[in-house]
Amino acid sequence: MKVVFIGAGSGFGARSFVDILSFPELRDCEVLLVDINPRNLAPVEAYCRRVAENYQAPTRITTADGWRDGALDGADYVITSFAQGGPAYRGVPYHHEMAIPRRYGIYQGVGDTAGIGGVFRLLRTAPELIAIGEDMEKRCPGAYLLNYVNPMSMLTRTLNLLCPDIHMLGLCHNIGYTIRDIARWLHQPHTAFRYEAAGINHMDWFLRLEYLDGRDAYPDLRRAAEDPATYSERAVQFELLQHLGFFTTESSRHCAEYLPYYYPRTQEHAALHISPRETSPDVDVSAPRWSQDSPLMQQLAGREPLDLERSFEYGAHIIHALESDAVYRMNLNVQNDGMIRNLPDGYNVEVTCTVDRTGVHPHHVSDLPIQLAALCRGMADMQTLASDAMIERDLNKAYMACAIDPTTAASATPARIKACFNELLEADRPWLEPYWGAALSV
Repeated sequence: MKVVFIGAGSGFGARSFVDILSFPELRDCEVLLVDINPRNLAPVEAYCRRVAENYQAPTRITTADGWRDGALDGADYVITSFAQGGPAYRGVPYHHEMAIPRRYGIYQGVGDTAGIGGVFRLLRTAPELIAIGEDMEKRCPGAYLLNYVNPMSMLTRTLNLLCPDIHMLGLCHNIGYTIRDIARWLHQPHTAFRYEAAGINHMDWFLRLEYLDGRDAYPDLRRAAEDPATYSERAVQFELLQHLGFFTTESSRHCAEYLPYYYPRTQEHAALHISPRETSPDVDVSAPRWSQDSPLMQQLAGREPLDLERSFEYGAHIIHALESDAVYRMNLNVQNDGMIRNLPDGYNVEVTCTVDRTGVHPHHVSDLPIQLAALCRGMADMQTLASDAMIERDLNKAYMACAIDPTTAASATPARIKACFNELLEADRPWLEPYWGAALSV
């Protein structure tokens, strides 16, 4: 099989390669590592070669500084984990998308999934991902695009509609991290629980959280929140658990920017252990993960043993299931087709899926509790409208997506949101104009 990793110098690159080679059945493969930054690509290539040598694997490793010009020919799997325009969470244009809304009283914790930051990340990122999908339809139709790039829901829906001849899946580790945090707070291994989680990306809810003997684990989780140190780790989620009855995923800083309750009320920030993200336009050329004293470089230099433990990221598990007789259960981003009945069909949802040799099979959840569906719907409406804006090349719809975003709408009037939107269009012009044209205003 052939795997192409676009954005191989990212945090997912080396980790995904280790995960793939952790399965003996997958070692006889071709892996093409693609990254436009040679300072990130060179060390990840060297690291992957060390891992392959450790296994004495016949893996064929090649590199490229771009995915065009035939790199996707015959690919079975394309993994995407890139940042378009600049580093994902440092420098510009990310700095513009955080700092400019703040001047309008619109606070964001991360700004990659929802709100004005998420919409502008879509406007500059989707054209590249669409181009990848369209090239896959020509060069490797039927292949799987395993996407780690945010804004996950908007991109997954956009690609599913524009590139129907490939299999587009959105992958996120929010549930995997959260169940491990819950297990840590309850002094259990994460394997001591069975659970069902569903919703939309970054706002999944643990609809069922039980010990293996069937006992409800929620009472113990509520008691754990009485410890101030535990509460401070996920204060927003514990507040939602107290008032709405269910625990959700993502960090407090992330979760708070999806809801109207928290960031607009600055007097609550300290009590909930949240703060708007501070950014700078300045950035280093090389990512910190490849600095000389980083764990990856220590392993590459032989000063630390290689970390070959398989992660709980979904990408390699999906490949393993499709290439073998393994069967896995995981939460993936897919188009709603009756899986969550009280969210519209065609919206992007994150639900449990069974993955095996025959493909990806989403589970039907039925209805979410109405209070949870309402919160998901506010964010999902915004994401769907932004996706429509991308598909139709309609900047006015992109503005309206910002205007109906729950946190943004609670922070500013439509007129001020429009002024902020137009200022961002100008600040991000170098990255937007190639796709959107010179007339950048609404």
